[in-house]
Amino acid sequence: MSRLVRVWAAAVPPLAVVLALLAAWEAASIVSRFPTYVLPRPSQIARELLHPGSLFWTHTWITLQETLIGFVIGSLVGLTLAIAIVLSPLIRRSIYPLIVLFQTVPKIVLAPIFIIWFGYGLLPKEMLVVVLAFFPVTVDAIHGLTSMDPTLVDLLHSVSASRWEILWKIQLPHSTPHIFSGLKVASTLSVIGAIVGEWAGANGGLGFLILSSSAQLETVRMFSGVVAVSIIGLLLFYAVSRLEDWLLPWREKVEVRHPLG
Repeated sequence: MSRLVRVWAAAVPPLAVVLALLAAWEAASIVSRFPTYVLPRPSQIARELLHPGSLFWTHTWITLQETLIGFVIGSLVGLTLAIAIVLSPLIRRSIYPLIVLFQTVPKIVLAPIFIIWFGYGLLPKEMLVVVLAFFPVTVDAIHGLTSMDPTLVDLLHSVSASRWEILWKIQLPHSTPHIFSGLKVASTLSVIGAIVGEWAGANGGLGFLILSSSAQLETVRMFSGVVAVSIIGLLLFYAVSRLEDWLLPWREKVEVRHPLG
């Protein structure tokens, strides 16, 4: 019960601010009498979001698939690369600089290339999400895996612990908070990657919906797409945060909570 009270107490302030902003937006739209194609009212956006017969939900499902699949694959790739870099000095010297160099390439440039290579289906968008998601997981996981006390590693070596035993029993558990920090960043970047990929070329998805609605001055639908994208990103971020709380309950007692976690 006390945990529910804490969650509710943390949720009330931002929820109150959002409701106040929406009320002010609704009132300003009514008083100013802006045309709908210039600034739709929140109530109109809500009706579009909740309309059961709209193709809106089909586009949402497409973007959700791209985001989730790309996020999971990107996270696994990032964690695997981090482990390989930590275990092998050769990989660290040869691969890690290339990963950093690749990350400096603007991802919007990669989107049309993936479209040319793989067509207009889900695959090129998922690949772009993977490219965006793996880097923060890799960097944070490397930091966590290498931040152990050296004396502890020496102690384990003194009792004949193998390299893999040290990794699985000590380094990975120690690095879990760092890995979740990377996952939180990757969760928001995954949504951005899916939308950018759909803008480069797609037959469906919220990015496609936003772009086509903007071209046709269907502002209500365009704003609805933006809201849906934001909700997907928010839910994925908090899903990762709740998984962290479930797997690492001790963090609430010994660490100051992250302001967004």
